[in-house]
Amino acid sequence: MMNNVNGIWKQRVTEYTLELQKYLKYMFNDHLLFVLIFAFGGGAYTYNQWVKTLEPSFPAPLIMAVILGLVLAWSPVYTFLREADAVFLLPLEKKLKGYFTKSLWVSFAFQSYIQLIVLAAMMPMYVAVTGKGFSTFFPLLIIVLAVKWWNLLMRWQILRFQERSVHFTDSFFRFLLSGSIMYLILSGAHLWVIATIAVIQLLYVGYFMQVAKGKNLKWDLLITLEQQRMLMFYRMANMFTDVPKLKGKVHRRKWLDALLPNEMDQGKSYRYLYIRSLVRTSEYSGLYIRLTLIGAVLIYSNTSLIFSVIAGLLFMYLTGFQLIPLFKRFDYKIWVLLYPVPRKLKESSFQTVIMQALIIQAFVLSIPLIVRGEWLGGVIVLATGCVFSLLFSRHYLVGRLKKMHDPLHS
Repeated sequence: MMNNVNGIWKQRVTEYTLELQKYLKYMFNDHLLFVLIFAFGGGAYTYNQWVKTLEPSFPAPLIMAVILGLVLAWSPVYTFLREADAVFLLPLEKKLKGYFTKSLWVSFAFQSYIQLIVLAAMMPMYVAVTGKGFSTFFPLLIIVLAVKWWNLLMRWQILRFQERSVHFTDSFFRFLLSGSIMYLILSGAHLWVIATIAVIQLLYVGYFMQVAKGKNLKWDLLITLEQQRMLMFYRMANMFTDVPKLKGKVHRRKWLDALLPNEMDQGKSYRYLYIRSLVRTSEYSGLYIRLTLIGAVLIYSNTSLIFSVIAGLLFMYLTGFQLIPLFKRFDYKIWVLLYPVPRKLKESSFQTVIMQALIIQAFVLSIPLIVRGEWLGGVIVLATGCVFSLLFSRHYLVGRLKKMHDPLHS
């Protein structure tokens, strides 16, 4: 029986790894990597310049404690459970201790990378304010990882409770305790104060481990959480490629009806459909909004006009490139094939919609510069964005859409 449980575990981890690899190769393509490198370089430069302006009175330990507290309290347990497990694995619950122990360790390993990145990102700020060297990084990392393991243990005990109020209260207390001990350590508090919080954490987890012993696993809850976690990943992957397992949600968004053509005629049929899909479908509207906001934040955080122009063009290209699959959205709808309109109208309508969407995005990306009082810079970003929108929709899309019509490229 133990061999069967181990076999299930290995199979689940292998399938999960293959699923990640299948979509990550599309997510981290050349386009995204170039944008990420550019964004990381610009962000690192801006961050480094900001760190140089910090005074010793800046509350770096408090800010780090709040951020680390949030990241530490967020401790999902990756169980890799599926819907059918509520039937087939339920009778084996008492024999699955090793399975879930491995789940905890895998969850710890995955989330340790996040702790490493977050702590490393905040170290320059901490060193600049406190005057301590970067040699404190590894001792701090060990403490952070120990607190992360405590959070995962606590989270696993709480998953045996069905009440939402218990989950909410536990998340709040874990954030409070994790943030408190990190603040005390970062601010150089007395050892006995730090030890007091550590003892409270041990008592807290010990109490719930005793209470949880008399409770069975909440299989429906564990399976739902696992499905939600994978759904979040699929939504991210859907920004870069089609995900068959993801069903996009449609939202009414009546307040955006003004974007639709006022008068309906044959020449505006496809334009109406594409605008409505872009506005109402979550995978396209969400992608458009996220990329626009990220670009706007990057432009606002950097004072270089050249950086703002390049960042704006990069995010507009990335947005336009990711919206191309919208062109084939209605290919398998029989009622669209009955439209008495020429096929060429579909291409021209799609080009117009993409051009308009990118022009609106260019306007939004110019706002951060205008807010900073750099009117000329805002006009330049808007103007270059409009030119790019025209070139992208009238030239780049032409070749892409021809390939999409070719069965060899379908």
